[in-house]
Amino acid sequence: MKRLTKNFILTLIIACLLGSVSAKDKNAINRSIVERNSNFDNFYLSLEKNLEQMAEDLDQHLAKKKKDLPIFNVVTDFKADNSGFALTTKHIQHAVDSCTSIGGARLFFPKGMYLLGTVILKSNVHFEFADEAKIIASTNPDDYIEISPDYKNNTDRQVNKSLFYAEHAHDISFRGKGIIDFQGDHPQYLYTGNNDPRRPFGIRIVSSKNIYMNGLFLQNSPQWMQHYLDCENVMIENVNVFNHAHQNNDGMDIDGCRNVYVRNCRVDSDDDAICLKSNGLSPCKNVLIEDCKASSHCNALKLGTETTGGFYNIIYRNCEVLSSVTGTHHVNGVASTRTAITLIITDGGRMENVWFDNIKATGCLTPIYVTLGNRSRKHTDNVAKPGIGSIENVSISNFHATGAGPITSSVTGLDSEHKIKNFSLDNIYIELSEPGKMEQLEEDNFEQLFAKKKASYPSSHVWEYLPTAGFYFRYIDGLNLNNIEIQNNCNDPRKIMITDGCENIRK
Repeated sequence: MKRLTKNFILTLIIACLLGSVSAKDKNAINRSIVERNSNFDNFYLSLEKNLEQMAEDLDQHLAKKKKDLPIFNVVTDFKADNSGFALTTKHIQHAVDSCTSIGGARLFFPKGMYLLGTVILKSNVHFEFADEAKIIASTNPDDYIEISPDYKNNTDRQVNKSLFYAEHAHDISFRGKGIIDFQGDHPQYLYTGNNDPRRPFGIRIVSSKNIYMNGLFLQNSPQWMQHYLDCENVMIENVNVFNHAHQNNDGMDIDGCRNVYVRNCRVDSDDDAICLKSNGLSPCKNVLIEDCKASSHCNALKLGTETTGGFYNIIYRNCEVLSSVTGTHHVNGVASTRTAITLIITDGGRMENVWFDNIKATGCLTPIYVTLGNRSRKHTDNVAKPGIGSIENVSISNFHATGAGPITSSVTGLDSEHKIKNFSLDNIYIELSEPGKMEQLEEDNFEQLFAKKKASYPSSHVWEYLPTAGFYFRYIDGLNLNNIEIQNNCNDPRKIMITDGCENIRK
């Protein structure tokens, strides 16, 4: 099929919209479109500047060396066992407690293997690893402490254990070229189901501030690898994650945190790779993620699924979505990548001021999936059911995807009363490599399907019946489209693009 550009499609759309108005009205509408696009660009440039300043402040404050703090060797000073055969949790916990009691210190892990159960992290204690230092997580359930945080949130239903845990702490860091093996692939965790609390998280830091991670290789957590929940001032850089041991193997979860900077990380996970969530009342706010590479058998770059507190002022830029090194082998998800970009509001909450820029993706079933839903799940049992949320001011620019299909990219509001507002696509190239299904559904049946799916768990594959190959837009107020190009390499018989129930479509 001939390559179809968005400019051609949008010309037809604009012609239809303007066909019944006067020349004077047409000129007014064109002036409005130019003014709106200029305001839109200026807004995102301001957002970028603000988040860059936030990131610079974190870099200066958190990444600097702790030269003024004393340094202790966990083996020579605290008698920790580094053979890997003897549990040494008590020695490491004693080291942490001793360091925080003197106002803070650096704990150095020399070459060797350290077998650990739960370690409670404390304020002003900084872990530093030699290149050949390796922490091995115990697989004995008795070696883990059950903890329910003060901050009430939806994850309380699925986790009460982790290898490293902090709450109400400040100034904590992990740095160095060491390895942490959480042993999630151990037979101990066989025959446990989805979100099973018998499987501990890897690193879980709650209601804390000034958290810094640099350089580690993290592998095979029994559950989520890293969970930063209701935290403030978090910086993660140069971290490598391989998480393909079990279900729920997310790579990195930023959950209800403020002021977060993630850069130069490589995440290869079975479940969501780099994911922002809001499992409680705190929003994710002021987050910059850049220069990262993400692989997933589910969703690579994501906001949601849990959305109670919402998302404000988020930028992902200069990131790549790659095929997993595991190939088609997967525990969760699909053989390739389910989505490159996923944006979801479904449990109440608001999503405002989000920008994805310069994203490259290869081999994903769905390049872009955006939905406003109405699952309305409560974040705890004793609260009111959340109302319908909102999505406003979202831009995806300079996006390049190859090997896409067969599940259509889509941007869908909930209904005519709850539309996505001010959504922009600019310089989008998608190369389709696998055709989708051409299903003929009666309009009434489709409306029923649409309403049913909006109330269920949101995932791109629920729209496999969409009659488009490139994009399906529905219930959007303020749809800004510029230079969208769909390369149909697989003779997909469906239309390239459909807009349904949208208003204020702008070129």
